[in-house]
Amino acid sequence: MDQRIIVTTPFLIYLALCGLFGLAQSMVGTSFTQGQPAFMAIVGFVGPSIAIGLIWVRNFAYGPPVLVSTMLTNAWFVTYFFFIHDNPANVFAVSGDGATAYLSASLGIVAGSLFTAAVGCWLWYRTSQGFRSAVDRLVGPSET
Repeated sequence: MDQRIIVTTPFLIYLALCGLFGLAQSMVGTSFTQGQPAFMAIVGFVGPSIAIGLIWVRNFAYGPPVLVSTMLTNAWFVTYFFFIHDNPANVFAVSGDGATAYLSASLGIVAGSLFTAAVGCWLWYRTSQGFRSAVDRLVGPSET
């Protein structure tokens, strides 16, 4: 199987989860601060989409690292902003009919981001000798 399809599939699932998050967010009526929608759009959609595009044109030097870095950044942002930080968009601060959907979609985005990042790491490991050597040195047995 083409490794590009293996990496694209979790990203498409992640995009579906983002769509569900958008629907759930509109149901609960939360609001974001000034720069948060732009950050979410760039780090959660534009960056990973560029990375997938690079992977599809077989640019494995930049595609997997960009995918991993943007997806980990997105997972961190969603975890912090929607679960830890005290603000109106926190999943524990909303109530109403869509609160459970909002919580589930937020958890889905974090899980989808982490899974896509893990698959991106797999591709990066397979295609980059330098990354593979660094990982092998880090987790490999010592020579002493």
